[in-house]
Amino acid sequence: MWEIWVQQLFNGLSAGMAYALVALGLTLIFGVLHVINFAHGEFYLMGGLGLVLIVQATGIPYPVAVLGAVIVAAAVSWIVDRVVVRDVVDRPGGFSTVLLATYAVSLLVSQAVFFTWGSAPQRVDGIPGILEVGGVTITYQRLVVVFAGMAVLVVLDLVLRRSALGRETRAVAQDAFAARVVGIDVRRVRTVTFVISGAIAGLAGALLTPISLFSPHMGEAVLIKAFVVVVIGGMGNVGGAVVAGVSLGLLEAILGRFIAPGFALALIYSLLVAVLLVRPNGLLSPSR
Repeated sequence: MWEIWVQQLFNGLSAGMAYALVALGLTLIFGVLHVINFAHGEFYLMGGLGLVLIVQATGIPYPVAVLGAVIVAAAVSWIVDRVVVRDVVDRPGGFSTVLLATYAVSLLVSQAVFFTWGSAPQRVDGIPGILEVGGVTITYQRLVVVFAGMAVLVVLDLVLRRSALGRETRAVAQDAFAARVVGIDVRRVRTVTFVISGAIAGLAGALLTPISLFSPHMGEAVLIKAFVVVVIGGMGNVGGAVVAGVSLGLLEAILGRFIAPGFALALIYSLLVAVLLVRPNGLLSPSR
């Protein structure tokens, strides 16, 4: 019996790490640009699509294809920033404009992929092999998801805390006007943040595609869960996004043992509503 629980919890951990990566990009964008990017799920989609296209077109090994998929997602995020976000974010009403514009981009991208690709899921082989521990079977691909996610979190934390870019990013997040006064190129920092966020989401998509299959609607599904994670963890709270993302994955795995998946999602969304009503800044944000 314990083997089943361990199996479920590890599966939940790998899913939760993917949620954390997607939510991490969302919270970075909100923390630095102070806008909500509804197109963020499509960066996750681009990671999966890029992986499928690269593997099918070239047959190169999966790890190399993942790098290519991340580049695809980063390129798309740069285009979205350049065309939709960059020139309107500081205008009066910029928050609403960016929100609606990125939602339009999300619809455009997902529908374009749907009509050109079709609705049939696509499978891509990831890292082959399984690890047997007692009665628990762990695929190498899920191990890759967990450890790759941890590596990204460590690297990002080091960049934000120790590098010049990290100091500039934190300065822009605190006060963009003051950052301009001391000579920081605010537009460049915002664009770099947007592209890094897109690349991280693309990495999550490329890592999860061998597990959950590629679908034209995969971005929509993960975006909803990423918003749950960001709200619970606190908008702009990087650490909160990570903890809440992993916790959501584990909670899904636990609930999945007792109730139907649809009802489990309903309970999770009910938790989101409760958090918004009781603690709108997030459970893991400092009290104000």
